[in-house]
Amino acid sequence: MSRVKTLTAIGSTEIVGLVVSSLFWFILASLVNPENYGNIFYLISIAGVASLVSPILTNYVSTTYAAKKTEALTELYTISFIGTIIGILVVYLLTNRIDVCFLIFGYVSSNLTMGKMLGEKKIKTYTVTNLFQKCLTPVFGFLFYFLFGFDSIIYALALTYMLHIIIFVKEIKIQRHSLARIKPGIRFISSNYLNNLAGLFGGQVDKLLIATLFGHTLLGNYSLVTQIIGVMMIIPNIFFRYILTEDLYQIENRRLKIKIVLFAIGISVLGFFILPHTIPDIFPKYLGISEAIGIMSLSVLPSTYSRIQTSRYLSQEKGLIILGGSAVYTGALFLGITTLVSFMGIAGLAISFVVASFSQVIAHTILNAKLS
Repeated sequence: MSRVKTLTAIGSTEIVGLVVSSLFWFILASLVNPENYGNIFYLISIAGVASLVSPILTNYVSTTYAAKKTEALTELYTISFIGTIIGILVVYLLTNRIDVCFLIFGYVSSNLTMGKMLGEKKIKTYTVTNLFQKCLTPVFGFLFYFLFGFDSIIYALALTYMLHIIIFVKEIKIQRHSLARIKPGIRFISSNYLNNLAGLFGGQVDKLLIATLFGHTLLGNYSLVTQIIGVMMIIPNIFFRYILTEDLYQIENRRLKIKIVLFAIGISVLGFFILPHTIPDIFPKYLGISEAIGIMSLSVLPSTYSRIQTSRYLSQEKGLIILGGSAVYTGALFLGITTLVSFMGIAGLAISFVVASFSQVIAHTILNAKLS
């Protein structure tokens, strides 16, 4: 498939999928108060943490090994399946929430199967599966919300991953496995797993900490802003998925990366000047997010560049650099949350988010220079 066709396939799917799912979250935000909105993301974060801790296989390793046709991928899938079952049992014992357990399995299935599809360049399967899940989000989400109430939304989200779960289960091979096939890549596998753990704080644990220290209302406001940033990151994320496949196959794409960076600069500037004046009118229940969205818009540039760096390091199997960047991001965000939020509120959260994003890029650059 040509570059244009591949980009079009991935891009159209990502745009349609994100627009559909984002509309669900934005409409839901207008229906519920910030505290309830924050409670949903608190439960989602629990599922997110478990889905990254339980399987030893990560999305990046799945993509890399699939592209290189590494035989160890079969063993890693089976071990990850067992780890996921153990993680689900632990979460159930701690929370007594079946819905969160279902969501964990959906997240793991999505992370690993989508990574494998990209690595194998099965773009059509990738786009259909991804779009199917995104479109089911508002269908099941609103259906469950209006029929069974607010507390059923997590069940609805879990159900949207049915296709990923089927594909994931089919990858589990009931056969005699050779753990020796994993040994040559153990450093790459372990560094990416640790990278996932380091990235947990920036992606999931931060929300658990915010809810614990400052309450679900602040978390609800913060979660809405991160949803908006997610929409702003749609084009950079599309290009990241594409350039990852090119870097893995050692295809020159420097000019494309420059264009992505320039686009990210434009998005950051527009977000900083325009969004603070428009978002409060759309979501009047969410006080204070106007200032936060302007600040957090500045994170689009470093977040985009960090993805470009990650793509290159993955293709070179430099997992330690990615791990170091995630650790620095985590430390910066943790420091900001524990020091700035108590007297600056959501603005402190926004500043912490931006500083952490820039810190990750700097850490990647320094570590690459030292380890190369």
